[in-house]
Amino acid sequence: MTGIKEVKRFQEFLMNAWPAEQYYFLNGWILRFTKGVTYRANSVIPINYTGNNTFIENDIEMVENAYRSFNLPTIFTMHEYFEPKELDGVLRNRGYVEQDRTNALLMQAHHLDLKRINNDFNYEIHNERVNQFSALLTKFTKRDRYQQEIIKEITNRINVPKKCFVIAKWRGEAIGTLMGVLNPQNYFYIADVFVNPEFRRQRIASSMLKTAIKDWAILNGVEKIWLQVELQNFNAMKLYEDFGMKKVYSYYYLRKDRF
Repeated sequence: MTGIKEVKRFQEFLMNAWPAEQYYFLNGWILRFTKGVTYRANSVIPINYTGNNTFIENDIEMVENAYRSFNLPTIFTMHEYFEPKELDGVLRNRGYVEQDRTNALLMQAHHLDLKRINNDFNYEIHNERVNQFSALLTKFTKRDRYQQEIIKEITNRINVPKKCFVIAKWRGEAIGTLMGVLNPQNYFYIADVFVNPEFRRQRIASSMLKTAIKDWAILNGVEKIWLQVELQNFNAMKLYEDFGMKKVYSYYYLRKDRF
């Protein structure tokens, strides 16, 4: 089991890899606001709590008022060492509903087998989220063009970590995406892994990851690879476990709509 210090480090890594537009700090809690696009950028990170447990209800009410002012639901990201310890029970008693249990997986970069890349496809590496990257996700995923533009703004705010964007192509057409963020501690965070349904089961996702590691991350000093997978995404979980990735911590969201 990963300890409290390491889990809290990952929260810092994630916030730097997915920077919100606005922040507010309340007794150790970190509130993030980004036009309502993605839970990661619009939730409370209860990484520490320096307030008085007797007044936790008052602090939660202030949090709810803050999100209400942005016309957003209130969402808490509940990793394994949230503070204070009674927060989960208090939130559930206030009507919060659990959503999207997720595991964070980790492996040593040198343990990844970089062979067996499917060279029937071309793989481009960009230093920005180019239009083809966003357009493919707009076409096939639940986030529309406006939301993809907000996500592009989020990625443009990644300044301290290094970043790359991989596009898999077939006959000049984008058919796969992968984003990587390498922080100063040399942890490489993987996100936005997607393959056009017509091209799945051809090792494209694994080939994009291996290409990013071989042609970009190693050159930038990568040591560890990590990512997050919802427990219900069985195919992705199997893919990464087959790579040798292991669970380091888990989290879930507690959400309460504004009305």
